[in-house]
Amino acid sequence: MLIGDLIRRRAEISPEAVFWRQGGLVWRYGEFNAAANRIARALTARDLPAGTIIGICADSGPWYAMVHFAAAKAGLMLAHINPNYTSHELSWCAAHAGCALVFHDNPRRGVVAAVRGSLPLVKEWIALPSPDDRSGMPQVWRSWLGGHPDTEPDPATVSPHPDEPFQLLYTSGTTGFPKGALISHGSKLRLGAAHALNISLRAGDRVLSALPLFHHFGQWLLLVSVPLVGAEVAALPRFDAAAYRQALAHDRITHLPAVPTMLSRLLASDSATHPATHPAADPEADPAEEFAAPELRHIVYGGAPAPSGLVRRLRRCFPGVNLFQGFGQTETGYCLGLTDAEHDNHADSLGRPDIRSEIRLLDEEGRDVSPGEVGEIVARTPYLMNGYHREPEATADYFRFGASWGRTGDLAWRDDAGYYHLAGRRQELIITGGVNVYPAEVERVLAEHPAVSEAAVFGVPHDDWGEAVTAAVILAKSAPSAGQSTTDPDGPNSAIEPELLAHCRRMLAPFKCPKRIIVLEEFPRTASGKVRKADLRNLASNTN
Repeated sequence: MLIGDLIRRRAEISPEAVFWRQGGLVWRYGEFNAAANRIARALTARDLPAGTIIGICADSGPWYAMVHFAAAKAGLMLAHINPNYTSHELSWCAAHAGCALVFHDNPRRGVVAAVRGSLPLVKEWIALPSPDDRSGMPQVWRSWLGGHPDTEPDPATVSPHPDEPFQLLYTSGTTGFPKGALISHGSKLRLGAAHALNISLRAGDRVLSALPLFHHFGQWLLLVSVPLVGAEVAALPRFDAAAYRQALAHDRITHLPAVPTMLSRLLASDSATHPATHPAADPEADPAEEFAAPELRHIVYGGAPAPSGLVRRLRRCFPGVNLFQGFGQTETGYCLGLTDAEHDNHADSLGRPDIRSEIRLLDEEGRDVSPGEVGEIVARTPYLMNGYHREPEATADYFRFGASWGRTGDLAWRDDAGYYHLAGRRQELIITGGVNVYPAEVERVLAEHPAVSEAAVFGVPHDDWGEAVTAAVILAKSAPSAGQSTTDPDGPNSAIEPELLAHCRRMLAPFKCPKRIIVLEEFPRTASGKVRKADLRNLASNTN
């Protein structure tokens, strides 16, 4: 089965069922597949060889999803380009991918105009209709599609094998230039099927989402799991806590996918009127103040483990709703998971391996480490990427420990019950005074302080220590000086630093304690919600 087959078969089985709902407009499976067919025929008419790479740089919406399926139907590979990129980043990404043509939306007109003359390999820049345009206007789009009616049969899907790549997903690039992961039809379908089971998704369910479609999370859920079972996407153009609350209360939402940051902001949006949801509230507070979400059954999150305090608040605000945490990366897909029942005693862990995955913790020489010791997570899963586009050395390093074993770059340790606990990234390991400090351990301790909403720990170059353990924190709204961001050590939040340092000294060995703590209103993040620690490191280095 191929990705193009998925939407075709669902349209044959459930043509009148709703697939995508956004901005008051509704697309049913039958008409959605027909529209994807028209785009596929227009692509086929350009005589692009099978496997040719084309690109898309646009906000999420129905037209984005149609291009995704159309490219697969036409036997082309689609490079997904972050729509938040500057013209410089867009130019680099389109050139690295080798895109023959690029779809873009109206908000990207400026960055496209700035680069189109410098990318001769891109023969066409194709403007998509707006997400709320049901007719497929403007005229230039209809002309590009050609005169094919929607009633024409499905074009023949072209692909040599399900394990051949059909898309190019660029990593977040937290440690340098992003890398393009080559993802096959088979790995994406297997990943979507696994998660449909994990979150008990079924026909008629409605998934509320503002997840970006250029990201793996949004893709396997919205573009594989949902059509696989015949469910429905209730899409919002971007995350907005008030809009999410409204949808949960009134729109029959059964599933809520999110990254932990989104969940924290959703709960914080109610803290003024419902104190029991506040992060600093008594964990045993009366749970009478609940979110209105009458049909919500599942919250699925990933990108980072949720702090235990956030899990307690979710339990209070959404009683009876199942929680599922999936852990993985673009390259591996999902490899570790935490079921609802496991949240009660293991919420601070990454969970245990997916039933179809194997996990090893290895040292730099490829030797297995003992329980309790830190090693790199190396995963063998049916969801692995094929390799990195145009980067043979990076691909060889990724598969250094075996052709079917992928190096995640994440450091973790395993407890006696078999649960894995994140210690940090291989590149983020702090070596201070010749000893290793794992950022996640220090972050957990800081997050336990009632004044702290979120913490990020990183190393800053230091003449004496080599690296100085440094922390950035976001204060909880109940903290006395919350909202008064500063990087000035004598600024309005300077009083909180001694208190947090004292807290760390009570909980950690001296070499693990931060040498400095800065307070911010928000952290720089990737599209998937991961903190850009390189940006924080630069900020701290420039304000010493």
